[in-house]
Amino acid sequence: MFREIRKIHGFGAVLLLLFFGPSLGRPQTPSPEQEIGDGWRLVWSDEFKGAAGSLPDSSNWTYDTGGGGWGNNEEEVYCAAGSNVSPCSSATPNAVLDGNGNLVISAINTNSTWTSTRMKTESIENLQYGRIEARMKLPMGAGIWPAFWLLGSNINTSGWPLCGEMDVMESVPQYGPSKTSSTIHGPFSGGNGVGSSFIFPNGGTISDFHTYGVIWSPNEAQFYRDDPSAPYFTIQNTSDIPGDWVFNHPFFLIMNLAMGGYFPGYTNSTTPNPAVMTVDYVRIYRRSHDLVAGPVSVNAGGDSEGSFFADTNFSGGGAVSTEATIDTSLIPAPAPPQAVYQTAREGESKYTITDLVPYAPYKVQLHFAETRVNEPGQRLFDVTINHQTLLDRFDIFSAAGGKNKAIAETFSANADKGGNIVVHLIPRDAAQPLISGLVVSQTADNEPTSGPVSIDSGGGDVGNFIADTDFSGGNQASSFVAVDTSLLSSPVPPQAVFQSERWAPSTYTIGGFAPGTTHTVTLYFNEIYWSQPAQRQFNVLINGSQVLTNFDIVAMTGAKNKAIEEQFQATANSAGQIIIQFTRGAADQPKISGIAVN
Repeated sequence: MFREIRKIHGFGAVLLLLFFGPSLGRPQTPSPEQEIGDGWRLVWSDEFKGAAGSLPDSSNWTYDTGGGGWGNNEEEVYCAAGSNVSPCSSATPNAVLDGNGNLVISAINTNSTWTSTRMKTESIENLQYGRIEARMKLPMGAGIWPAFWLLGSNINTSGWPLCGEMDVMESVPQYGPSKTSSTIHGPFSGGNGVGSSFIFPNGGTISDFHTYGVIWSPNEAQFYRDDPSAPYFTIQNTSDIPGDWVFNHPFFLIMNLAMGGYFPGYTNSTTPNPAVMTVDYVRIYRRSHDLVAGPVSVNAGGDSEGSFFADTNFSGGGAVSTEATIDTSLIPAPAPPQAVYQTAREGESKYTITDLVPYAPYKVQLHFAETRVNEPGQRLFDVTINHQTLLDRFDIFSAAGGKNKAIAETFSANADKGGNIVVHLIPRDAAQPLISGLVVSQTADNEPTSGPVSIDSGGGDVGNFIADTDFSGGNQASSFVAVDTSLLSSPVPPQAVFQSERWAPSTYTIGGFAPGTTHTVTLYFNEIYWSQPAQRQFNVLINGSQVLTNFDIVAMTGAKNKAIEEQFQATANSAGQIIIQFTRGAADQPKISGIAVN
């Protein structure tokens, strides 16, 4: 179960960077002027308004349930709201509205068993970037550990800590009544996160209402208490962290009230029963039209809607809208919200999605709905992606079969050498191009290939190297720095092969060989992050035999951004496969830039 390891994190690893700033309590519901005047727009919230005794909105929250210690020997059993599965009881609910605009999360000890709640937005509201905050007051006492945090939505595929974790607020008894902390966890830290703590000034305590938040941007997170204009702790994708940054992708929210465990210690007779965590609201804000990093979904001409960002990353054209209902029957599930098709960008325009892996393959989905012309042939335009024409004299009305009817066109496209995908809409007649939305996502195409083959790990087609394929596990990363290839034998792969990589434990299964035949396996490596020996050491196995032990790229090359190759003879197994595994060694994560099997 995720977060099992992180709950045993080293208490001393948190950086105690104290900031004494003003405590600015916010009203329960912001006015529209506050939402817009400070540059932020509210895009999602739960204000917990409902009758006393009613349950949290099931369209916003789901639950982790059960006990078993959660990897930290904790005492609580987590219960879904309204559950009667023993030891949970709807007669003593652990998550309920109080009728005064608050959610009350209670840890309750009944017959020496603690029950509590861990609620989350997983698979309901996955978010990427913005200002995320909760206004709450917290319980204090032996063994009490309330938290408000974000976890990477790829937890089920990448695992923890590769998915990333951002703890916006944690409170433990060791902090005392006035201190809370914020911490990030990733492959660079495991349970020992990188973070800071905050002490409320002027006698303020966690038993008062305070706002706990983070301003999350590409390559940066700024944590604050009460006042978002004065973050007390900022961390960036720089030397602030000793490893790979894993926070430029969707996350989901979690609120929980843990009780006891190895850390922060166990409950006792002094622990309040019930221990009550009161939440006034949870809100997500975004700035309109801020540039965002890909992969991303953009609501062309409109505001934030569901997982779609407010219109951004564009040049040219103008916003148009309609109130007509749009027929989305042609759109594959899950269809975007109606509002995505009720707004559009009209006119010649370009959308530039940045911060992608250079040369890597992506899926580009373009959404259209003709809301303005009434006949086929009245609007014709071209669409190019990275200068390649993919729609010629496109007619939304004809393609969809009518007005106010949505259609999506999906393409595969490789990012350019700068990690960009540029979508250009070009007029072909007097009526200007029109687009309702676009989605750029990592391709799920990982079709097996037959050897012999050369693979650009983590990257796209370049030279005779094909886009990353035949893999399971790991993550993509890239760099734009020139790579020294002087140690390589001829023919030297293109620079781009060494500027992208697949990192973290992964396996490549390359088939299509005759069983028992012998082949040459060439592995290409380049260190784009570390600069000193012993900072990354990992193992490599081919068909189960370990061929590299605690392999250290910098120790072998003498420098960062200097490539090296390792070559082995391997025999295809009974299924005609060469299986190459990259596993953790003495330090950090394994990685690979390219593979050739001949």
